[in-house]
Amino acid sequence: MAKSSMAGKARQTKSKGKSKKPLLASHQRSWLWGRNLVLETLAAGRWPIHELHLADDLGADATAAALAQVQAQAPKLKPGRASRTRLAQLCGEADHQGYLARVGPYPYVPAETLREQARMPSLWLILDGVQDPYNLGAMLRSAEVFGVDGVFLGTQGQAGVNSLAARSSAGAVNRLGIARVPSLPALVAELRRAAVRVVGASLHADYTLDACDFTGPTALVIGNEGTGLSADVMAGCNMVATIPQAGGLNSLNAAAAAAVCLYEVQRQRRQDVSMWGNVASPGRMS
Repeated sequence: MAKSSMAGKARQTKSKGKSKKPLLASHQRSWLWGRNLVLETLAAGRWPIHELHLADDLGADATAAALAQVQAQAPKLKPGRASRTRLAQLCGEADHQGYLARVGPYPYVPAETLREQARMPSLWLILDGVQDPYNLGAMLRSAEVFGVDGVFLGTQGQAGVNSLAARSSAGAVNRLGIARVPSLPALVAELRRAAVRVVGASLHADYTLDACDFTGPTALVIGNEGTGLSADVMAGCNMVATIPQAGGLNSLNAAAAAAVCLYEVQRQRRQDVSMWGNVASPGRMS
């Protein structure tokens, strides 16, 4: 558990008095690479793909499968062929496996839509200032595995979904509803007014995680890797809880803590199916 929680900036240059927006293709974070991630992004049809490049030495079967996916989901997209060296030059990574896609902005879902589509009892994950895209991706992977209805990210001091987070999430970014909100304290207040119990995760807390009741509508809040929950977000929570620990170290990293917290929610709900019906196999966002 992180000590602080149980847990690209785009450059603009000026020329002749006019600002120039950075080219998407010039930045690594505009590219998705790797066979599974690229094909799953194509199959999901949510994240806009502007270019698709395949290695010219891919086998016939692999090429045919990729082209079939394109035809099914993005028939206007014209895949290009290039050497593996050229693909590595484009994305800045050598482990692209012969699959490379240039993508547009990630399609965040409006917060209101996430809340309207939630199952009962709802389960939300709120990330307060998580800055490492790899941590973000790992948390999103856990969120998808444990049936979270939606993930809320702040807009300030918070990593967004990019290629690094997408790869770390093992493709969960294509299956989850993710929203960005300008004020996490306001979101917490709105959830509480809607009878959602908001539980913050912190190393320093009066309650242990297993002492909390997660069988009703719940929002878990995981804080920044270094500083934990912000004061205004923590103040808005119904309660703050810590993961019971038996070892000598006093921390888990934020991503591991998120997984433990989400597991505890589902563990309790599996024991409480008589109230809510079968919640062992929660639905997924399409």
